[in-house]
Amino acid sequence: MSYDAAADRLRPGTVFSLGVSVGLVIGIAVGSVVAMRVGSDAVDAMRGLVDRMSGRGNQVNFELLLQ
Repeated sequence: MSYDAAADRLRPGTVFSLGVSVGLVIGIAVGSVVAMRVGSDAVDAMRGLVDRMSGRGNQVNFELLLQ
C-alpha cells in the first residue's frame, strides 16, 4: 500500500469520527465501572444533599437564605 492510498483512506473527518466513537465507548465503559464501584450509597447521599439544598422537606432552609 502506497502512502497516497493510505492518506486517501484516512481523511481528517474519518480520523475525527473514529476518535469520537472510541472515546464514547471508553467513556461509557469507565463510567459504568465507576458507577458500580461507588454503588447506591453514594447516590443516596447525593440525592439527600440535593433534597437538602433544594428544601424539598417542606420547610424553609434558613441557612441558605442567610447567605
